[in-house]
Amino acid sequence: MSIFKTIWQRLKNTFLSLQTYDVLSPDFEQRRQVNRVLRGRPALSLHKWFRVHYQPSGIAPSVAAFVYRYLEKYSGLRIARVLPSDRLETDLHWTEVCWFDWETRLCEDFWHCFGVDMSDRLEDFAPSTVAELVEFLNCEIAQNNRSHRDNKSDNLRL
Repeated sequence: MSIFKTIWQRLKNTFLSLQTYDVLSPDFEQRRQVNRVLRGRPALSLHKWFRVHYQPSGIAPSVAAFVYRYLEKYSGLRIARVLPSDRLETDLHWTEVCWFDWETRLCEDFWHCFGVDMSDRLEDFAPSTVAELVEFLNCEIAQNNRSHRDNKSDNLRL
């Protein structure tokens, strides 16, 4: 009888895992729709994306490179086509297209690249546009007293 109980428990766990996965995973259809809209825009290289959108506002090149590379990993959206004025929720449906833990991954990746722990400040920050998120990240670098230029951020050059 215990073998049936074990089998039943495994099946139950598998079913619950599938339910949880569905709740925590991105809405892939919504992601496809947003990427279809973005297809109508030019895909800019990292260098041009930085020069056009962020250099004029004083964003550090390493922050722009970080955003360009990592936000695409979290969202599955073509960041090369995203504008600073794009609203995260209204235009990009950010919380729908990202994995549930994108903020945690952002904090971890930011720490690994720049040596800055922003996790407690990000909790209280709710950016409405891509530009606001980029500016927040840039301020986190500027406010950091330690210099971590020799860290992995060297991989984030234009």
